[in-house]
Amino acid sequence: MPLIQTLPQGKLDIIGDIHGQYEALQNLLHYLGYDPNGKHPQGRKIVLVGDLVDRGENSPAVLAWFQQAHQLGYAYMVLGNHEINLLMNEPKDGSGWFFNSRAEKDAHNYAPWERLPENQKRHLIDFLKTQPLVLQRSDLRIVHAAWLPESIAKLAEHNHEDIVNLHQEWEEHHHCCTKHAPWFDAYLQEQRQHAHDLENPSKTPPMLHYTAIHDVYKSTINPIRALTCGIETVAVEPFYASGRWRFSVRYPWWDDYQDAVPIIIGHYWRQWHNTRKPPKHRENTFTVPPHHWHGARNNVFCCDFSVGARWRDRKKAIAPSQSEYRLAALRFPEKTLVFDNGEIVQTQFG
Repeated sequence: MPLIQTLPQGKLDIIGDIHGQYEALQNLLHYLGYDPNGKHPQGRKIVLVGDLVDRGENSPAVLAWFQQAHQLGYAYMVLGNHEINLLMNEPKDGSGWFFNSRAEKDAHNYAPWERLPENQKRHLIDFLKTQPLVLQRSDLRIVHAAWLPESIAKLAEHNHEDIVNLHQEWEEHHHCCTKHAPWFDAYLQEQRQHAHDLENPSKTPPMLHYTAIHDVYKSTINPIRALTCGIETVAVEPFYASGRWRFSVRYPWWDDYQDAVPIIIGHYWRQWHNTRKPPKHRENTFTVPPHHWHGARNNVFCCDFSVGARWRDRKKAIAPSQSEYRLAALRFPEKTLVFDNGEIVQTQFG
């Protein structure tokens, strides 16, 4: 299946990162007016911006619901970085519902959760391989993390290739180029010296300058990684996030986006209520209120409102109705936000 596919015409409900929060998804669909199968009485369609899985209590149920709704022609998705991790057989933080090697380590934060039976894993991978990285039509573009013209152009050149093979080829190219970079030996030395501490949240490492350079380079060289993870720049100081110490921060690519076509993304864990200081890698990601469009032309909108962090609520026995983390849908072309608690907010520009 093509890696860049065409969005259906008509009105859409574009849903942010779900991260296994099946109950929140069902509540949101109810407020949006969909029946249990994903059919809308007015013919609207659902688009998921990726990261359907990991950290939440029931990733298998989210996936099963989407596969059925997609087969019926009611729902579409783009792949996020968490789906790419599954495709590439890379166990990451919060993926113990799928990877046995992560189950015990992840249980401390994310249990109880539903795990996917072994006999369903191959079918899931085969299904995800058919899903696109980009959905677009003349008046709208959807990608998980970043719309980067060079990466989109490279993807278009390989539009009908197998995504796993393509990702592996671009990773091999990245490794080859990295080994010839002038900073590579210094990077290896940093990694050897601090290897045992980089996943230890209680031991802050020094700023690893060459590791930061490596990570920024890594974020740009593979188009699949760039589109699903975004691109980065060197951080001011080390910070701990998603299970390891990091030395680079997210770069707000939308400040460089000059095209007239609007873009909807997820990935960036936007906060609806600023009740807590954002982590280091998200401190300056958004400079506008959470219901505002952003970017150079005010035509990019991140509809991910951090519902993936509700595992923190479960540990504190906080009910979903009291959560500061939300699942949202951006209605298009109305440009209205609907949340999983039923609240409706009109988005703003500038």
